[in-house]
Amino acid sequence: MSSRFYFGGSDSGSDIDENDAALPFPKPLDRSAFLAPDFDATAFLSGLSNRFQTLEDLQTELRELSQTLNKELVDLVNDNYQDFLSLGSTLSGGEDKMEEIRLGLLGFQRDVQAVRDKVDARRYEIAELLDQKKALKRETGVGRSLLEITERLDLLEEKLKMARGRSSRSEKADIQENETQRWGEEWLESTTNESADEYEVDETGGLSAKLRRRIEEYLIVKHLSSRHSPRHPFILTQESRLRKIQEVLLSDLEAAIKREPVVKMKQQMLQIRAAIEG
Repeated sequence: MSSRFYFGGSDSGSDIDENDAALPFPKPLDRSAFLAPDFDATAFLSGLSNRFQTLEDLQTELRELSQTLNKELVDLVNDNYQDFLSLGSTLSGGEDKMEEIRLGLLGFQRDVQAVRDKVDARRYEIAELLDQKKALKRETGVGRSLLEITERLDLLEEKLKMARGRSSRSEKADIQENETQRWGEEWLESTTNESADEYEVDETGGLSAKLRRRIEEYLIVKHLSSRHSPRHPFILTQESRLRKIQEVLLSDLEAAIKREPVVKMKQQMLQIRAAIEG
């Protein structure tokens, strides 16, 4: 930007020394310089380096220019105030377009709400199904646990030779019919297999291996039963069976305690008896 200066006229009657030349004054800032599309404040200020003007004077001039522009804008609005007010009324057909847009938005809002209601209903339905699935899974786990207790009780009663009295008449008839033929072989086999276990003594515990296994199986059944409520109908039904098994095991254990000569082994057996009675 070229720098142009105004030179003030000299007065022969003034007190200024003749050797002092008249100082140049910078030209006022041009408004068109601020209207350029690629206006850059840094480049604009760099182009003012040849102006004989301090930074404070430049700030003052820019501030005055800004105030002048604001005043002109206010005057423009005041002069054309009536035209601004009548601008809305001069638009024709705008109300109809706005009404169409409003109705379209209302319809779209209803459609969105309908979809949202369907999604919410589906979500609630899925949540209920998941809750039912979890409940069925819990009930299945309980049923399997109770079935395991029944199977272990049946097996333990069978090993302890305890009659349950649940055989039907047809089953009893079949047993009696074949009992005579198989009695000799079964008696021989059971005597051969069980006698060794019955009188085989565990060196560490003073109990026969057979009795120790029966006690462990009973404690397992007892532990499985403790996972359920003592008021559960199935647990209440099995109490009599557990009590009979407990009596048989305590009787065998009491006999083993009486036969045991070692005091330390007797103490271990007493601890086992306390676990059975507990």
